[in-house]
Amino acid sequence: MPSRLYLSPRAGFSWAYGQAPQVAGFEGASRGPRAIVRGGIGVFQNTPSTNLVGTALDNTGLSSGVQQITCIGAATPIPDWAAYASNSAVIPSRCADGTTGSVFSNVAPNVAFFATDYHAPKSMRSNLNWTGAVLGNRLSATLEATYSLNLNQQGITDLNFNPVTRFVLPGEDARPIFVNPTSIVPTTGAAASSDARVSPQFSRVTELTSDLKSESRQASIRLSPTSFSTSLSWSFSYVYSNVREQFRGFSSTVSNPLSTEWGRSSLDSRHQIVYNVGYNFFDFLRVSWFGQFRSGSPYTPMVAGDVNGDGYNNDRAFIPTAADTDPALATGIRSLLNDGSSSAKSCVQSQLGKLAGRNSCQSPWISSASMALSFNPLKVRMPQRATLSFQLSNPLGAADLLLHGTGNLRGWGQPGFPDQQLLYVRGFDPRTNRYKYEVNQRFGSTNQALGSFRLPVTLTAMMRFDVGPTREKQLLTQQLDRGRRTEGTKVPEPMLKAIYGSGGIPNPMATILRQQDSLRLTGAQADSLATMNRTYTIRNDALWSPIARDFANLPNGYDKNEVYTRYMAARGATLDELTALAPAIKGLLTPDQRRKLPSFIASYLEPRYLASIRSGTNGFTATPGFSGGAQQFGGAVFVSAGGGSQQIIIRQ
Repeated sequence: MPSRLYLSPRAGFSWAYGQAPQVAGFEGASRGPRAIVRGGIGVFQNTPSTNLVGTALDNTGLSSGVQQITCIGAATPIPDWAAYASNSAVIPSRCADGTTGSVFSNVAPNVAFFATDYHAPKSMRSNLNWTGAVLGNRLSATLEATYSLNLNQQGITDLNFNPVTRFVLPGEDARPIFVNPTSIVPTTGAAASSDARVSPQFSRVTELTSDLKSESRQASIRLSPTSFSTSLSWSFSYVYSNVREQFRGFSSTVSNPLSTEWGRSSLDSRHQIVYNVGYNFFDFLRVSWFGQFRSGSPYTPMVAGDVNGDGYNNDRAFIPTAADTDPALATGIRSLLNDGSSSAKSCVQSQLGKLAGRNSCQSPWISSASMALSFNPLKVRMPQRATLSFQLSNPLGAADLLLHGTGNLRGWGQPGFPDQQLLYVRGFDPRTNRYKYEVNQRFGSTNQALGSFRLPVTLTAMMRFDVGPTREKQLLTQQLDRGRRTEGTKVPEPMLKAIYGSGGIPNPMATILRQQDSLRLTGAQADSLATMNRTYTIRNDALWSPIARDFANLPNGYDKNEVYTRYMAARGATLDELTALAPAIKGLLTPDQRRKLPSFIASYLEPRYLASIRSGTNGFTATPGFSGGAQQFGGAVFVSAGGGSQQIIIRQ
């Protein structure tokens, strides 16, 4: 088997060993369905987000930058929103106590800047892929493994944070607090972060860094039928992924916010099942359904507030037990364990009496789907170059609403956004250095009836009409114009015959005969196919040889419409000849032999498919794949000649 090396404009390389994949019937069209192994490694670089640049431009710490007033507790002015809306001059410019520099009143600005060694994120990715037929060539399988090491990941460090521990919370596993008890409002538990600042002239001094890492691993399997069908198509995929990342305490903390740890990524959805089913009803209506099931994303039990006084609402919760000394707190935990969501109960139960781990909970599985309906224009009395289709987004959401109503939605077709707030701060006791909490009974809930965001259900109707010249005509006239109306040398007759010698229709009989060893053709089968192939080839040559000769001798001012009409008439005659032979060819082969045929070649044995491509790209009912001339697919230019007997492949 050949081994190939593919160079990429990115910093990396890939290699492949074995049978090349079949792309629109060009490369590898003469070979059977064999296995191929591919691999690659590369370095990929991103660009910094514009939001980061905007944050640094706004928060300079100078008088020209964004200014802020922080008022906590009794220093907070009572808002009068109606007055503010009618007269902006009455918006308070200082706290209620008349000061701007006390513990609970602060006008120090924020500062944000990039670290001197900041670099845009980049990743080193490697990939290994195997594709081949399984289960007696009934299914095509793809196995793929990917590993990515992501470098220069973004993080933040507050340079104005003072990590001196002022006291600890004895009832929360000695959680360190970085402000004095006198800086916490007893009635609400709100903490003023002035004690945790190195310099009182500034509030947060955020350094945008790029010294973190993450790594991701992914394995997947994809299955689809190898046999070609004009009625039913389907595919099934399963993906397993594992994503870990570094993070600092300024995003999630129970101790020192300056510390760096490894943990599960917030985007780590471990399992994903993707399926796609399409069915052609009576060659009139094509219905396609795409759906996926995805395991839930991780989330963290949090405290709704800043309890450690570092100035960030980033504190993970201490999960109390049902025997906590605070009766209300103990009752709240018991109620959550009895009546909460299943994911919330399992997560809380496993961490009773402990500081919660980051991303230690997981939301339930979610599902999504979309549906498309497209009509055959010939069957609905529309021009063939027109298409009428409908797309229904989130049909599962529509079914959920119809079956259960707005007050009892099950979340079908909706993303899961669990409530991460386990505890609400309701006060602080300076005598015992304990916070007063209330348990959120909706912790972990994804109830769509109470959520603020839902994916809408939309029905989109689309009418599409091709008003330009067909691709066949453009490619044909571009070849014939060379040396006549455009610069270059006229294409000689032998090359024209090689390019257009069959109207771009592959000869399935020639492919089957070349694969007679792998297909295990009997002598009778091979002889019958050879006889039909000889007859087909002679008739095809008699049809296209005069056309190639006449095209080579065209004058400079030739009639493009006349040339194209003659070409399409000959192409139609070739398809008619193949359509008449297709049932006999299929009848010669056993079901096992037909399964071993490349799906692209098998499609040219289906009369329905041959009828759909008879007019080329005059309509959109056929699978794109005009082979005469040159076509571009995903960055590669393919030039086909002789219906698959000769290929010139130019990789860009």
